[in-house]
Amino acid sequence: MLKQTLVIVRNNLPFYAIFIAFAVGSAIFEEYSKKSSTTGPTLFLSFLLAMNVQNSVLRNLNFTEAVKAGKLPFGKYLFRAIMLGLLTIALSAPPFLFLLRSGGSGKSYFVLWSLLIFIAAVTVVFSLLGTWLPASIHGTKATFGDALRRGLRRFPSTAVLVFLGFALPLLAGIIALVFAGSLDGADLIVDGHLNLSTVALSIGSNALQSIGLTYIAVVLARRYMEAENIGLPSAELVKVFT
Repeated sequence: MLKQTLVIVRNNLPFYAIFIAFAVGSAIFEEYSKKSSTTGPTLFLSFLLAMNVQNSVLRNLNFTEAVKAGKLPFGKYLFRAIMLGLLTIALSAPPFLFLLRSGGSGKSYFVLWSLLIFIAAVTVVFSLLGTWLPASIHGTKATFGDALRRGLRRFPSTAVLVFLGFALPLLAGIIALVFAGSLDGADLIVDGHLNLSTVALSIGSNALQSIGLTYIAVVLARRYMEAENIGLPSAELVKVFT
């Protein structure tokens, strides 16, 4: 599935360049303006990326050709993505509240445990219910119950793949942040000028995160296709997917 992920990135480089440029530009703007007003647009672009990836996998076409092949149910997909996001928050809330009440831990430990709780919640929710998203594009067995049935059937292996796709790019981003702090500081703007080394590390970190998001989207689309016996268009595509 990693090979299919890299093929998708290679075939849609302009979209990924826009995604990364927007993410880095948003971070620079937030730091410059001291406001956090770009989270919504960044999440929106992430949903758009995931939807195009899964549409590309289902149709075996690049983003542009896949969109031309059929209208995307953007509203339905966005609604389902938001619902899964809310389920993730609901699942992570009890352990997070317990962590808040326990106290006694330093700030660094609190941040670390909060991050681990969130990663675990994302892994569980999207491993169990993530195929609900590509099902909204294809239309076969597209109910919430169908997604849960598919998720339970392959939960252990799917959870490992989703965890790796989410955690490894995030870990790389944290390492990049620590490394940047050891050089010229982790700030993107220093004395009114761009901190080029940190900007370069931010570009690399966001590139890895976009690949991680693509990988998770591919995994969920493949799990959906396998569970519902949705045929692969060609023998060559089978080689790419495996």
